[in-house]
This record gives sequence, C-alpha cells and structure tokens, in this order.
Amino acid sequence: MKYGKWLGLLGLIWFLANPVLAQTVYSSKAYPSVVAPRSVTLAGSKINYYKDNREVSTHVAAPDAFLKRLGANGRLAAPKAQFIVDYTNFTAEARTAFQYAVDIWATLISSPVPIRIKANWIYDEPNLLGSAGPASYRYNVDGAQKNYAFYPIALAEKIARRQLNDPSDADIVADFNRNNDWYYGTDGKPLKNQTDLVTVVLHELGHALGFIGFFGLVGDNGVYMEALPSVYDYFLETGQGKRLVTSTKDFPNNSVELKFQLAGYNLYLNGANLKQTSAQRLKVWVPYEYTRAASIYHLDEREYPPGNINSLMTPQLALGESIHTPGPLVLQFMTDLEWKTTSVLHDPIKNTEDQKDLVFNARVISDTTLMPGSVRFFYRKKAPTATDTTFTFVDMTQVGTTSDYRYTLPAAQANGDTWYYFQTQDILGRSYTNPGKNVAGSQLWNHVFVGPDNVPPTIRYSPSKNTIFSTTVADSLPIYARIADDRSGVASAYVEYQINGVAQPTIPLRYNPLKVNAVDVDSVYAGRIDFPANTLKVGDKITYRIVAQDAARAKNQSVSPASGFYELAIVAPKPVLDQYINTFEASSSAGDFAGYGFRIATPTGFSNPAIHSEHPYRNGSDFLLQTNYEYRLLSPIRIKANPDSATIRFDEIVLVEPGETGSKLGDANFYDYVVVEGSNDNGQSWKPLVDAYSSVDKKEWLTWYNLYLVGGSYNEWNSEAVGTPALYRQRLIPLLKPQSAFKAGEQILIRFRLFADQLSYGWGWSIDNLRIQAPPPPVVLGAEPVVAATFDVYPNPVSNGQIRIQAGFPKSVSDIGLTIRDLTGQSLRQETIKMAGQKLDRWVDVSDLPNGLYFVQLAAGEVILTKKVIITNGE
Repeated sequence: MKYGKWLGLLGLIWFLANPVLAQTVYSSKAYPSVVAPRSVTLAGSKINYYKDNREVSTHVAAPDAFLKRLGANGRLAAPKAQFIVDYTNFTAEARTAFQYAVDIWATLISSPVPIRIKANWIYDEPNLLGSAGPASYRYNVDGAQKNYAFYPIALAEKIARRQLNDPSDADIVADFNRNNDWYYGTDGKPLKNQTDLVTVVLHELGHALGFIGFFGLVGDNGVYMEALPSVYDYFLETGQGKRLVTSTKDFPNNSVELKFQLAGYNLYLNGANLKQTSAQRLKVWVPYEYTRAASIYHLDEREYPPGNINSLMTPQLALGESIHTPGPLVLQFMTDLEWKTTSVLHDPIKNTEDQKDLVFNARVISDTTLMPGSVRFFYRKKAPTATDTTFTFVDMTQVGTTSDYRYTLPAAQANGDTWYYFQTQDILGRSYTNPGKNVAGSQLWNHVFVGPDNVPPTIRYSPSKNTIFSTTVADSLPIYARIADDRSGVASAYVEYQINGVAQPTIPLRYNPLKVNAVDVDSVYAGRIDFPANTLKVGDKITYRIVAQDAARAKNQSVSPASGFYELAIVAPKPVLDQYINTFEASSSAGDFAGYGFRIATPTGFSNPAIHSEHPYRNGSDFLLQTNYEYRLLSPIRIKANPDSATIRFDEIVLVEPGETGSKLGDANFYDYVVVEGSNDNGQSWKPLVDAYSSVDKKEWLTWYNLYLVGGSYNEWNSEAVGTPALYRQRLIPLLKPQSAFKAGEQILIRFRLFADQLSYGWGWSIDNLRIQAPPPPVVLGAEPVVAATFDVYPNPVSNGQIRIQAGFPKSVSDIGLTIRDLTGQSLRQETIKMAGQKLDRWVDVSDLPNGLYFVQLAAGEVILTKKVIITNGE
C-alpha cells in the first residue's frame, strides 16, 4: 500500500466509524490530522513459532513475581489479570502446561477486563510449534495514546478499562501443534530431545498481547500490509534512530529502501520507558533472509541466545530449551505498549442547538501514581492549524474521592465551536492525553458545536444491482446506505420509488449497523423493495431515490442522488449463442448489453466505437466506500467442448489504480481492478473467468498510468493519463481450463466488471473487438499498435545542460509533441516540433531543470514514446 494511501485511509476509516459525529468535525478533508477519529475494528492475525532442532538444554526460571504468588497447592494468588481459556481437544497434561504459562502472564500484566483465549490443540505441519495472535484489533481506543494505531483487542480493553467486543468473543486465538515431542512439565526441565510447551505458550501469548504488526515483504519490496501500523510498529527504528512509521521519505512504502530495513540486521524497538529504565533498545530479528513467520516481530536470536533471560521472543525454540519469563527488557517494552499506563477516559459531548453550559467529564485511572493537581482541560474556539495551536487550560475538579474529574464551560463561552483535550501526568513526569496523538506525535482534539443546525445529513449509496433478468421469479432490490449527520442525528430515512412513472408506497430504511470482515460499519440504514413473481415485465423501469432528514429544528433534508433518480431496468436474456462477435461499429451494439458505468462510445482520440467505462471512473461510493461498475452481455453463451474454441478474445486498455506488485484479489494492497465473470444461474451469482487485474498487468499501462499522477483530497495519487488506441492490448481467456468454474455444454452469462475502492482513480477500461468462441480475425497489417523503430536520448545522465533526441518512425509524420515531466507527472516543458519525414534529430536545452530523474515523451499520432533521463548538471 502506498504510504500516501495509508495516511489517506485514516480519514476514511474515521468516516465509516462515525454515526452522529457529535464530537468531531464531519469532513475528514477539513481536519484530517487534527480531529480524533472514532474506534474501528480490524480482523485479527497470527504469528507462527517454529522448532529449532538443535539441542541446547538451557533453562530460564519464571519471574520472582510469579513464583512468590504461587502457593504450595500450585494455585496462583491474587493475579493482576484474569485469563479465561476455552480449551478445544487439549489433553489434561497439555492443559496443565498451558494454564501454567497463562498464570505467569497473569502476574506480569494487569487488566480489569477478563482476557478470553480460544486455545486449539491440533495436528499441523512438522516443526511448527504453534501460532497465536489477537482475535481482532481496535483503532483509536478511548484512553490510548496513539490514535492512529491498531491495538490488540486485549490491550485495547485494558486501556479503555471496559469490554469492547462481545463478552463471549475471544480476545486471543491460539493453535498448538500436538504433532511434537512435547514436555508437559512445569519445572522447566525438558529432556534434550523435547520441546517445552510452557515456553511455547508464553511466547505465543506474547504475540497476542502486542508483539505483532503489519510490516512485510511483497516480492523484493518492503510494504505496509494494513491501512495503519500496529502499536508495536510505532517503536521500530533503525540503528540510526529513524522510526519507520515517520521516516516515509527515507523508507517509502513498496520500496527496496523499506525492504533493506525489514531484512537488514539493523532494526530495534525503542520506547520511552525502555530507554528510561534500561538505557537499552531491543534488537529485532530482521535477517537478510526474510520470513513472515520469524522476521520483524521477534527479537534477534544472536543478541539473545538460548539461556539469555530476554530470549523468549526470539523466532525459534531449541530442543531441551525452556524460558519461563518474557525477560525484563520485554516487560519494560510492554509498558511502552501501554500495558502499564494512565487511562484518561472521556465520553464525547454531543452537539446541541441549545445554548447552555457545557459540562466536560473525564475519568482518570492510573497503573502508577498521579501527580496531584495535574488533571487539566485544554480548549480553544477555532480549529487548530499547523501554525496556530494556542489554547486555554484550566485545572479540573475531582468529584469527591472518585476517579472522575469535571469542568464546566459557561454558556456564553460554549456557544459555537469548542476544540478540546484532557491531560494528566504521573509522578514520573509522563503525560497522558485524551485524545492521543497522530502518527507524527502531534496532539489531536475533540470537537463540539453549540448553535443552530442547518446542515442536512449525508448519504453514501451506490446501487447493488441495475438490472433484473427474470420476471417469473420473485426478486428484490436491497438498499444499504450510510446516512450520517454531524450535528443532530438522523430522524428518518426512506426510499421513494416509481414503476413506469407511477409512484409506489415509500419504503422505510431502518438503522442496521453491520460487521463486514470483522470491521464494524456504523450508520448503515437498510431496506428492500420486493418484486413478487410476475408483477414486472420486460421493459419496465423502476426509478428511486433515498431521502433522509435530521433531527434538527430546521429538519434539514437531503436526497440521493442529488438530482434525478437511480434506475433499475427489467431486461430479458437474448437467445443463447454458441458464438458472439462484435466490433461495436453497428449502432445496435448497445442493445446487446445492460449495465452501469459503461457505454459504447467513441471518446476523443479514438476513431472507432468500443465499450468504455466512465473516463475517469468514480471512486467507490456505497456504504463501504466501494462501487462495482458492470456491463453484461444479454445473450447466454453455450460453452463449446473444444478448449481451443472455448475462449474469449478482446482488445483492451486498463488504466485503473494498480495494486502492489505481486498482490492478488483479497490482499490489503490490491486496490481497484477489472475482471471478466460468468454466471450459470441467471446472474444470481458470478464466478471469475480470469484472475482480477489492473494497470500492473501490462508494463506499458503501468508506465502510462504513473506518468500523470496528481495529488488528491485524501493524500492519495490519482492518474490523469488518458487512454489512446496505441495502448490496446489483446486478452485471451480460456473458458475450459483446469479447475474451471464451468464445464462444456453449460450456458453462461458474461459480464465485465470494474471495481473501485474509496481512494485513487484513473481513466478506466476500454474493450474492443470482442470475440467469444470465435477464431481470431485474420492478421491485418497495421492492426497492432504502431511503435517507433528507434528512440534515443543522450547523453544520459546529462551533465552539460543539453540532451540530444533522436527517433525514427515507420512512416512520415508532420509534427511531434515533445513533453518533459518530473516524477509526479507534472509537465515541465511542452512544445510541438514541425517536421516532414521519418527521422527526428534535435538538441534540447535542459539547463534550467533541477537535477533529478525525468521522463522525455514524444507523441506522434497514436505513437507515444517515453524515455527516462537523469540530469546531473554541475555535478
């Protein structure tokens, strides 16, 4: 994921999570680095632990804190944290060892919320000891000091001092491989050929409690695997002290520079508490040979070898080795992860139209001792900016002897905007705030507004379907819309719809929060328009719009779409075909298809019609900030038995946001894409006929896409590259192949689908010369894109301010467009060169350009040529 996309997602994750943005600014575009977002859930992950078949026979005893609390009966007295373990298939002796490890952790960390573990005793691959991790992560936790970090759920609940997930949900999921020669004793004395189960459980629980994150490698590049770093990731720094999450110019996402840090023996964990108490950093295991199971989220096994008191979190466990303590350095680092912290907790104040006193409450719970009189309220009346962060602060009043603190802002001062946060200190001088800090460490603010509400709700919606194929069976149009109001809340939401212009009874939309891929999506309103069997006929048209009203005195109302209506067409499949050929020259071609976001057109620069998406296509806009644009062929295709004949051929241009190299559908760093799909159940479900792909699929597409990148509203990069006929490339899709979703003789519908997420867009998709189960057309000279015979730029690098451009063309040209662009795609030089013939030879002065990498581009008709040039004037 591009780091710009990582930062841009902050506002969008925040946007999804706010039902009635009472305490924050509504638009994440306005104050993306100032306002505290709301909490969001991310699905969990696990890290594997492998056996080292060396025999070392070393033992590190359990911590004194544990041994002193272990009674003569073997039971733990007064644990600091309660672990509740749900054992599946564990033997009695394995369960005893597991519980012993759990009891050790229960004396070392504290939490007022029970920590639930789902523990599975399974058969797995040889040498794999176990795997564990958080069942989920939380982002922007109440009381946490890093608002833009994902915290393991058990840690998030400790900081928030309350249950955040369902009480029956696991906080930790752990699998242990019974296919090992285990030592089940608790005395730390395995035989030389045995693996100590207590050690393995301690290690894996360490990952689940915070030794885990989202850095990784894809191909030869280092990447950020999720939209935000984990809290652990914040503390990763190079030997020179550069933090990875803030040094993105030095170590950009999807780069070799980042890879060298993730696989270069030069990475450390460093936190304020670790530094203060030990004056040491923890050396991280990042060998040149990167593995997801071992690298980054383990300690260096050379620095902490078997027998070292800090060796528990190294990547492998030797035979005969036992380590019954995390070690003092790891425990000190756990404090930096906020397992020992001061939680400043606050339920944000709701906006109001009533001018009245505002009472600000905070609850302060500390694992240490607070500095007397240090709980303060900071506020200001204008939104903070990078250059203006002045504020007023006052001491808060403690409510009796409770942990509650209060400050009342008089009505006269409360009117309008109030930006605020809370702060306290412990006796060691460590400060804690609510909200916490952003990625760069700057203070975030809460926000409340007092005064009239004249702003209507916002509606995010994109149609889930645009056509109905069968009228003889019952069907429906499901509607899921995200409706949010930043002031008064949503009072009502409904759907107005018509059939052939005749108004129908409105359909109410009910508040219906969802969980999608373990992420809670709030502010969703849902409803459904039902169409009983045989109530519609082919040619009918359903039009509809969504209406929402807030609870303000002005009863502000909004509609989606802003003008006009969404449409749902009733169409009938055309006769089944064995073959389909279309060059889209005929005006009737459009009648063969139905869909949304596509049409048959001849854009500027093209001489022949073809299927085109919108240019540029729009970003995703449904309640998940996604949109699927589709174009369906109305004639089912009967699949031929001969694999050589059962193919789809077409020419295409794909200029859609590229995912990271090597990523695939389902990966976090696979973004917008196109795909061709088939359906054998009349469009009720669709299966891919080819793997989804994007601009990465062809080098020339990716180069062209990246030449015209411009910054967007959310720090993302959009492409203004415009497709040209010279970019057409052929696609061949076999319908019958190993593990094909369909078989010979089946009748399938075929559709072309473009998926868009919430960030970064491009020109889109074009499809021409479609041939389904038809042989390729005869070869015609000139059918392939014309390319230049020669194109040279020299000297390269340029050191004297002059470059010589030489090019030869297959046919005579009258003029050539010359453009020089920088790495962002910005045009720095444009001119038209008049010529008559096939040869270009010209010197160009570049002495005014700063040193760096540039793209020199020639355009002659449909021929577009690009060369990189490095300018080193004066060096």
